[in-house]
Amino acid sequence: MRVTPFPRATVAHVLILAVLAVAAVFAVLKAGEVTEARVAESLAGDARQRAEIYAQSLEGTIERFGFLPAAAALDPRVQSLLAAPDDPAQVATVNAYLQRLSREAGAGVVYLLIPSGLTIAASNWDTPQTYIGQDFSYRPYFTQARDGRTGRFYAIGTLTGVPGYFISAPVIIDGTVRGVVATKVSLDPLETIWREGSDRVLVTDQNGIVFLASDAGLKFRATKPLDEAARAGMERTRQYGRDDYAPIDLGRTETVGGVPLVTRSEAAPLTRALFEEASLPAYGWTLLLFADAAPVAIAGRSARAGAILALVVLGLIGLYGGQHLRRVRENRAAQRALEAAVAARTADLSAANLKLAGEIEERTRAESDLREAQGELVQAAKMATLGQMAAGITHELNQPLAAMRGLADNASAFLRQGREADAAANLTRIVSLVDRLGKITGQLRSFSRRSGTERVAVDVGVAVSESLAILSARIRDAGARVTTDLDPAARWVVFEPIRLSQVLVNLVGNALDAVKGRPGAEVAVRAWAGDGQVVLSVEDNGPGLDAAALARLFEPFFTTKPAGEGLGLGLPISLAIAREFGANLQPRPMPGGGLAFDLVMEVAKEAIKQDALKQDADTPPPERMRHVS
Repeated sequence: MRVTPFPRATVAHVLILAVLAVAAVFAVLKAGEVTEARVAESLAGDARQRAEIYAQSLEGTIERFGFLPAAAALDPRVQSLLAAPDDPAQVATVNAYLQRLSREAGAGVVYLLIPSGLTIAASNWDTPQTYIGQDFSYRPYFTQARDGRTGRFYAIGTLTGVPGYFISAPVIIDGTVRGVVATKVSLDPLETIWREGSDRVLVTDQNGIVFLASDAGLKFRATKPLDEAARAGMERTRQYGRDDYAPIDLGRTETVGGVPLVTRSEAAPLTRALFEEASLPAYGWTLLLFADAAPVAIAGRSARAGAILALVVLGLIGLYGGQHLRRVRENRAAQRALEAAVAARTADLSAANLKLAGEIEERTRAESDLREAQGELVQAAKMATLGQMAAGITHELNQPLAAMRGLADNASAFLRQGREADAAANLTRIVSLVDRLGKITGQLRSFSRRSGTERVAVDVGVAVSESLAILSARIRDAGARVTTDLDPAARWVVFEPIRLSQVLVNLVGNALDAVKGRPGAEVAVRAWAGDGQVVLSVEDNGPGLDAAALARLFEPFFTTKPAGEGLGLGLPISLAIAREFGANLQPRPMPGGGLAFDLVMEVAKEAIKQDALKQDADTPPPERMRHVS
């Protein structure tokens, strides 16, 4: 039987179609691969920055109390007690001093030990779990301070079972170490903040033991095998009070565009996660961050779907064109057949368009998920900012709390003496202080909650007042004179209250950093209206910036601050928020030095009309709002 070969033209067509099919498959796969690599690289950069923020917040929480033992070691009452440790009167005096120091500083227990390791005075002297009479000579922080150095050690309390970070300092009298002052810092509030985020955060010691974690189930587990020397050391110092450290399966690593992704890990929040490390060399610790990598797969699927849709459309267009050319050459006698064929092809094209619409809708949902993930990052940055302001906020709360304690004690004494009027006056002052505490916590709660994207009328004066209240501790720390000058005509703008407050906190915070430590430091917040717009300006008399720095101000991660004091994200985020609400943010050099940022927003005309209707005809216009702090 003779086999008839394919005509040459048919073979050529088959080869061309095969080549096009291979090219199409390659293009689809390459589009997904390139998109996944870019998204993974972007997410890895974000995760790296968040890991540094977590590490800085941990270090800041500890170092707030780093001065406390050294300061107490210099107190004459402490040194006098070490000279006569059996004097009950001096023991009572030092107990009261340490208790007051612990309460006012917001620290844990503060206690005094003699060179043998025995505790002779403590801030918790009047509690069932007092440290007085306890021997802590086996703890490294004690031996380090006894040798004349500052001692530091993280461990679980052998008396209370509560973990904490211990800081100690020697008491040196006439060149000799006569005792040791130590304090215990609780890191539980920091772990609570970590649990509210979407990231999985672990902190390991030099032996690879997890002692801080956003997931409590991972604490006191080992990330690497323990040798006998490490086990013996932890048992000798009673560091964690256990002898079993179950290993953690950190999973396997795969690479997407040069970015490592962890899969099937106990520590990862989902199936795949980005992994970042941040070292804390001052403590010998390592911070491990596992972030959700789901946007990488979503972006890859969206890119491949888009490429497939584009190729389908091009193929349909090419097919339709070829059919049209062939039909033009046919005889008019085949006109009806031609029309039928065109109708069939049109139906195919309509079906393909319906499928294309469905795929576009899926891609739109994926982009919405990505925007939501970006919103989560903005919220995490906001919470990290609150963590960095924790020291100032603590000071704001400690003052009224200390005053309330004194007023309450006096009220009790007045009641015992029958002086009810004086006791009632003290209770009235306590109510006023409680209102002050409620205002402080209310401002922080409002600033930390998630904000929306709805465009509403916002009162500029209220936003400025709340933002300056949040920054009150930083204003005092900078030693700056802050003034406000708000035109009543510029009262209402189209924005969102919490987002406007976030922008103002970023701008005023940058201005305070610019003038900190400078003589005559001033920051001004002004507002004026014109041409249907309101300009809200934050000005400072700092050193200003050169032209090169001004040109790069809104680039992500660009900062002029020293290393470790800024991430370069505040201004880019503020600009993105402004544009989201139809506003604009632009820098303006000040004459004679300094820098201003002008936030140009749309006037809320409906709110202005409602204000006008509420005012009587004889009511004088509102005066210009000015304030100095």
